[in-house]
This record gives sequence, C-alpha cells and structure tokens, in this order.
Amino acid sequence: MIDELVWGTQAMHLKQVDRFNDYLVSGFVTAGHVRFMLLHEAKNEDSIKSFFNDVYELYIRLLMNPFFTVGSKMPNSFDQRIRQLAKRYFG
Repeated sequence: MIDELVWGTQAMHLKQVDRFNDYLVSGFVTAGHVRFMLLHEAKNEDSIKSFFNDVYELYIRLLMNPFFTVGSKMPNSFDQRIRQLAKRYFG
C-alpha cells in the first residue's frame, strides 16, 4: 500500500494510508525509502506529522552514530525515545 503511494507524491508524510478494524494507519517514508507506520484511533494530523518528524530526526541521529551498523538491531534507547515521543504527542 505505501509503496504505491510513495511514487504519487513528493511528501514524506503520507497521512492516512489504510484502516484496520476501527483503527487508522498513517505512514511516513524517508528519503532512503524506510517506512514508518503508526496505528492509531483518533485522526489528529498535526500531532501525527510532528511525531513522525521527531521519529525521523531520531532515526537520522542513529544512522549518523559511528557505532551503529545499518541493518543491526535498534538499540533499546531508540525504542525508549520513541515511546516517550508517543506519550508526549498522544497522551
């Protein structure tokens, strides 16, 4: 689904890309075609876009870390920061 939408826009934030039961699925694609997806209940595009932008910034910082190898497991600190962002933006 996201792969089809990527080629139709230049935007990184793809907004709502699908539905799953009562949930919405939003997507974000980086310049390197890494996909971030968010399953959520409420439609709050501003918070979702800000969340994705902050996640992207964390991801870029991780890639720039000389001790991180692309393709290896994400460190726990990355997961913790994502969870903190989710609490900040979505309660």
